[in-house]
Amino acid sequence: MNKDIDNTRLISVMEIIDEIANINDDNKIAELEVKLREITGKKDINASDCLEYWGWTSLEELARSFLNPTPEFKGLNDDQLSEIIEKICECEYSESETDFQLKVLEKETGLSNISDYIFYPDEIGLDIDADTSEIIAKILADRKK
Repeated sequence: MNKDIDNTRLISVMEIIDEIANINDDNKIAELEVKLREITGKKDINASDCLEYWGWTSLEELARSFLNPTPEFKGLNDDQLSEIIEKICECEYSESETDFQLKVLEKETGLSNISDYIFYPDEIGLDIDADTSEIIAKILADRKK
């Protein structure tokens, strides 16, 4: 879990998400969407991302995913990339952190389908049961950066 997220902001975002998910007033939803964007600093968040969130994630995980920073290219080395990939494969991250780390890998490797490599290796030419080392090797070999 991203421990850098301020608890006060987390609670505020959770309250806004919950309110959006439970009201049917389009004007109020639009106001809350603006507030959500202001708190998170992300202009691409939509109120529709909050609807029926409980069907695919928890309130806290959704709020954390909104508050995670936008990844930037940092030029991570092979060992650093391998560690991230391994932790994703071994389910060592929370849901929101996994989502964030996938975006990091996408930025670092230039592979827009990075999740296919990890979750659907047969889609990129590996065996469906490919082990972590095979997945790491394939990602490093195919990266564009």
